[in-house]
Amino acid sequence: MAYKFNVSTFYVTPDHLEKMREFSEASGHSQQDLVNQFTRGHITNHRSHYEQLARLDLIKRGMDTDEWVEVVVGEGFKALPPYKEQPVAEEIGQNPLGHIILPSNLIAQDGNYMHLGKQNLILVKTAHYFDGSSIARFISKIIFDHLTTRWKKNYARQMEAEKSNDWLKGDK
Repeated sequence: MAYKFNVSTFYVTPDHLEKMREFSEASGHSQQDLVNQFTRGHITNHRSHYEQLARLDLIKRGMDTDEWVEVVVGEGFKALPPYKEQPVAEEIGQNPLGHIILPSNLIAQDGNYMHLGKQNLILVKTAHYFDGSSIARFISKIIFDHLTTRWKKNYARQMEAEKSNDWLKGDK
């Protein structure tokens, strides 16, 4: 069963917005589809870290597993009871998005719902909770990181192939 995760707004740089529009037009994926893909990719790439954080949170709150899952899925982290024992930095580890400093020239974009399976929903909510920023800024950091680190490798060749068939000639 897919669950809805609301991303009503996110922010992108003008350059990233242009890249997303360009790729969206070429691929047929909507901008929202790309945001969903980037978010799922981030969770996949850091799955073990976010699973560890979810387990840590559950343990530190002293909750039953099924009860914790029900609250996180249905109501989110704000509805959880307080920690019985506060997690410490060494247990939490390094935030995979901690190095991202969003620039000041961001453009707000309207978002929508993301549809996620239960585990991915829990991991996105866990990642967002431990990131500590708003949902909009959290998703914006994912987009910024994805396009900054993966554009050249994952997308630029596809965009060049839209303009020229030279890729078929191979490297000479």
